[in-house]
Amino acid sequence: MMIRYKLFLILMGLGYFAYAQTEPEYSQEYLEKSTSFAWLTLGGDLLTLTGGTTQQITNGELEATPFGPTVQPRLTIGGFHFWGHADFYVTFPVGAVPLHNLPDTHPGVSYRQGVETGARVYPWKVKPNSLRPFAGVSFRSISFRQNTPPNSFEFGGPNYAKMIAPLQVGLSYTTQKWSFTGSTYFQFQNEIDYFISPDQMATIGLDPFSFQIGVVRYMDIDRNARTPSGVKSLNDRYRLLEDKGKLSDWYIGIGPSAALQVSRSSFLQSQHPYLHDDYLSGIMADIAIGRYFYKPDMNIGLSYRGYSDVAEGFNTQVEIGRQSVMLEVYKFLFNYLGFVPFVGPTVSAEFLSTTVNGNTFSETKPAVGFIFGWDIRVAQSERSLLRTNLRWVPNLHMDVEGEAVMFDHLEFNFIQWVFFPGRAAAFRNR
Repeated sequence: MMIRYKLFLILMGLGYFAYAQTEPEYSQEYLEKSTSFAWLTLGGDLLTLTGGTTQQITNGELEATPFGPTVQPRLTIGGFHFWGHADFYVTFPVGAVPLHNLPDTHPGVSYRQGVETGARVYPWKVKPNSLRPFAGVSFRSISFRQNTPPNSFEFGGPNYAKMIAPLQVGLSYTTQKWSFTGSTYFQFQNEIDYFISPDQMATIGLDPFSFQIGVVRYMDIDRNARTPSGVKSLNDRYRLLEDKGKLSDWYIGIGPSAALQVSRSSFLQSQHPYLHDDYLSGIMADIAIGRYFYKPDMNIGLSYRGYSDVAEGFNTQVEIGRQSVMLEVYKFLFNYLGFVPFVGPTVSAEFLSTTVNGNTFSETKPAVGFIFGWDIRVAQSERSLLRTNLRWVPNLHMDVEGEAVMFDHLEFNFIQWVFFPGRAAAFRNR
């Protein structure tokens, strides 16, 4: 009896082992959760900045003058995450329409915002045919510029800019394909000191509230993977790549990125203080090529980014430029239902330039930094995926006339499309 019992256990074990070897690598349950973790969103909105009060010199005295709203149309790219409980997004302004009603004698102002990166949290998850409240916070630059009287200075008044982190509350209504939002922002930094001449400053008051209405198309691009045929296809492709040795593969990636200023430049503060409060940043393409290694779950690659910006005011113009070729090595930390964060070091060749009133200074130097971010990776058998990259090179700067011009920007590439050509070829040739 004991021998037969042991034999039964052995046969059961062998049967389980055989079953385990043929069990799909990705189960229906896993794909149900992982493919609904995030949805891509594309759309636009209108942001209304509600104005404020500026000052001008009239008969030798500072005179307060209110200015009205500015409306900015913006493009939006982002995604609902955590099964509809969070919305991460980036907006890119595509213009500005001032609604100021200033006297003809006033020199005029420009008040607007730059790229905004934000997060909204939904206590009740977003789903079709639902109205949901949300609260959030965002990071965006605001800029203010006041014109000078005609022919007074070559470049007019300087631009004042800084990063702010306004709070946001609002409502979203979601249909089967679209999500409509309306929200109110409240910003805390509402007074700025502004140079109205090279040696005289005035206080500008900004209204704390701004308003947004928008619409995005949300896309569940992985929904087919949740079907029975999708599960089977996903696992068949995985086994094919495993057999052909293509789970490790070369990749190429491209996506928009924003360079966000972290430090002010002592060169501007020392030599041109009326430009010190400008916010030098940039929008750029993030282009990458590299190799993914399946077993250690890591990437080694090269990226290229380049940006430039100009600060100008009164009779001074300063232009900065950066071109960066970066070697990146990073390890994926874990996979939480398709959300796969990574972190690692970078080494780069930095080509930096600063041009002051037509006189160009340049410097080429090596630099060490960090890269971190996350992939939206439902399975290892896909031709492509979406990646978010954040890069930072601490204390990156160049010397100009004995002072520092800073290039230690935080680079935020919200969505990069990553393509594996070897995997695509394996699927075509199977």
